[in-house]
Amino acid sequence: MDSHHEIERTYEPAPGQSVPDLTDLPGVVAVAAPHQVELSATYFDTPDLALVRAGVSLRRRTGGPDEGWHLKVPSQLGRDEIRLPLARSRRSVPAALRRVVLGWTRHAELVVVATAGTSRTTYALLDGDGNQLAELADDRVTATAEGSPETVTWREWELELVAGGPELLEAADGLLGRAGVRPSEQPRKIARALGDRLPRPAKVRKVGPGKPSGRLLQARLTNQVAELLRHDSEIRRGLPVGVHQARVCCRRLRGALATFRPLVDAEVTDPIRNELQWLQRALGDARDAHVVHERLLALVDEEEQVIGPVRRRLDRTYRARAREAQRVLTDVLSSDRYVALLDDLDRLTAAPPWTGEADRPAKEMLRKRVLKDWKRLSRRVEALEASPGDTATHDEALHDVRKAAKRLRHALEVVEPVWKKESKPMRRLAKLTTRALGERQDTVLTRQDLVAIANTAAQDGENSFTYGRLHHREEVVTDEQERRFERRWHSASRKQVTGWLA
Repeated sequence: MDSHHEIERTYEPAPGQSVPDLTDLPGVVAVAAPHQVELSATYFDTPDLALVRAGVSLRRRTGGPDEGWHLKVPSQLGRDEIRLPLARSRRSVPAALRRVVLGWTRHAELVVVATAGTSRTTYALLDGDGNQLAELADDRVTATAEGSPETVTWREWELELVAGGPELLEAADGLLGRAGVRPSEQPRKIARALGDRLPRPAKVRKVGPGKPSGRLLQARLTNQVAELLRHDSEIRRGLPVGVHQARVCCRRLRGALATFRPLVDAEVTDPIRNELQWLQRALGDARDAHVVHERLLALVDEEEQVIGPVRRRLDRTYRARAREAQRVLTDVLSSDRYVALLDDLDRLTAAPPWTGEADRPAKEMLRKRVLKDWKRLSRRVEALEASPGDTATHDEALHDVRKAAKRLRHALEVVEPVWKKESKPMRRLAKLTTRALGERQDTVLTRQDLVAIANTAAQDGENSFTYGRLHHREEVVTDEQERRFERRWHSASRKQVTGWLA
């Protein structure tokens, strides 16, 4: 599969609108001669349009230099586009793409939902050295939803970055706006082709201290489930970032259901929390293998005395571990148990099992729950300071502090939309605590692995001197991160941190 990240803006020009002088955009010195092409696309989705509702587009397109199968998945600043070449079948989605979208489709059949023909004229925007900064596509589209006798037509401009920066898009908004061209309200062709067939998004209800507590919690759950599914697709594409971020989503969902447990029926949500923990653990091995490998490679790059085939052994060890972790994770993500968890999460976000507590004002209920998490963290820090001096007990006490800080940090993220300014000191303290102790925990894992790898290397007749050097350096980082946490914790103003909870 070929893939690239796409950042673009879509605009709605009038039928007879002329393209303005694009050299008025910053850095654009010239515009290449226009190039025309005819495109034909067939869009696929589940019968209930699960992909389109998630912001995903799946199509088979002919014509143009990039004809083939295209899958577009939402990303933070744009969309990731995954491409495969055309196959013989015109109405059967390639298996590789079906696997990538399984988190959304849950094995449902993928069928044709719309077709579109586009007459496209493109303009390459060039800098002074002839490098392409962006491309403007002037599209005249004719589309039909499957089974509909009606055809819809429209014109749109797509401005996609190539080597240019986001500031070029911001400037384009102003330039085109002055020409009377506004950003499109519906930038996706498939959504526009489906028209009224596409379910309307749920109405966004206002949140605030005086609004029901359940609104903030539901917004959090909905957002994190959507993020989990997006990272699911990254994992299936073999991207390590997907593993880490999916694990974060699991923690955030578990934390929300734990901290705000009185707002929902625990008999419904506690089993979901347990299943999220199962998924989080499955993600953990893959994440740890990647993080420790990258950490050790960075240490080797900085090490002056590397004796023996250290890098080669590290690469061989962690590549084997990563392959095994990915195999296990693939089995997990393909399991009926995982699909059942996703179905439960869908039902949870669509219709949370509220208790009467969810109707209480956020000011009254949510701050009370955050205060409880703060007290839990404070108690665990006290237990840490009173813990015996042996390493195992001390490490366990630090791990308890880290878990409590994570839970508090995630709880503060839930209330941030309405208490952003007031909760900032506490959010900063929780963030620094989790980062410092998180890196400390990574050094613990790294040192454990170094001992095992050094022993294996010695058995194979290799010099283990370098592994000892790396182990010592990680011990230094362990102590530094713990002292960093202690300094920040004891220097924080308790009055400033907890004042808004009073």
